[in-house]
Amino acid sequence: MFRSTPKALVLGATVSLGLFGATPGALAAEFEFKVAHVGAVTQPIQKCVEVMKSYVETYSNNRIDMQIFPAGQLGNFRQNVEQVQLGSIEMSITTGGGISNVHGPIQAFDIPYLFKDDRVIGKVREDPELNQMLGDDILKATQTVRLFGISGSGGWRSFVLDEGPINKLPDDWQGKKIRTVESPISMELARAVGLAPTPIPWQELYTSLATGIVYGSKNTLTHIMAMNFEEFLKLIYMDNHTPMLLFWWINDPWLQSLPDELKSVMVGGMERLKTVCNGYYEVYQLPLYKKFADAGGKIQVPTEEQLAFLKKGQAAVEKWFVEKYGTKYPDAIRAAVKRAEVAIAAEDKRLLGK
Repeated sequence: MFRSTPKALVLGATVSLGLFGATPGALAAEFEFKVAHVGAVTQPIQKCVEVMKSYVETYSNNRIDMQIFPAGQLGNFRQNVEQVQLGSIEMSITTGGGISNVHGPIQAFDIPYLFKDDRVIGKVREDPELNQMLGDDILKATQTVRLFGISGSGGWRSFVLDEGPINKLPDDWQGKKIRTVESPISMELARAVGLAPTPIPWQELYTSLATGIVYGSKNTLTHIMAMNFEEFLKLIYMDNHTPMLLFWWINDPWLQSLPDELKSVMVGGMERLKTVCNGYYEVYQLPLYKKFADAGGKIQVPTEEQLAFLKKGQAAVEKWFVEKYGTKYPDAIRAAVKRAEVAIAAEDKRLLGK
């Protein structure tokens, strides 16, 4: 539990800033907007938030002072959401799993192979009906946490493997240990395709790969390269089973306390943030492909036959999900996917003359 900063310390900090030449705009701020995230300062998520900061402070004429706390300075996903709920910070992000303790049905977004490609997921992220449903449910569950946006920023999760023991599907996969998070969805997927799911904390995975405790993981290229796992993992099996979605949560009482013109600024800032998060990742990961190849890494895209085998994982995961949470969320996501596919078909017809 994080406590509010004592007023005496805040006053002292303000005096110190004045002594060291803080800008008049910063001192004149009417609203403090604290944002915490777990990403490193070198990763795309930090750039997304920095773009929002520039927009919000500029277009509010510095009436909003946006402060960024990266790299888990204020805790992990769960702790950050609790802080947003209490109002000790104003905004943070999670993956679906990162807020599943508050609202378990959000894990439906991690049912594998629901989304065909980036065009589909791009439209699903902005689907009004899906956003409204999720936002209403989270606000009802928490009373104070509002969904402010959904973005990308991490690419797609795929199976990333040691090339030797498990470089074929499905023959060489049977019984091989793969690192997963301690999540039924992640573990059910691995189990359904013959692997042995082995929950291991992220910070222990490097040693576990080096010592052969596990022979693979389920991650994005960015995460693999950030931790030097390419020293051991030589094959990305590019099945793209789930996208890395980021859910942005804001403290609703704080948002509602703003005058209307500043609420509009906040919405504009979130739109800028999402634009950067959705696009910058592709630029960021370009050199990572070369680095992975230079380390001896290879990328394999599943054949249709292999993908059909992998989709056994979808059935297993969805069975677990429906038994626990029902069909509301899978049905809503599939409806959003259908709307996306109809819109894409219309775009293709216009562009290609089909």
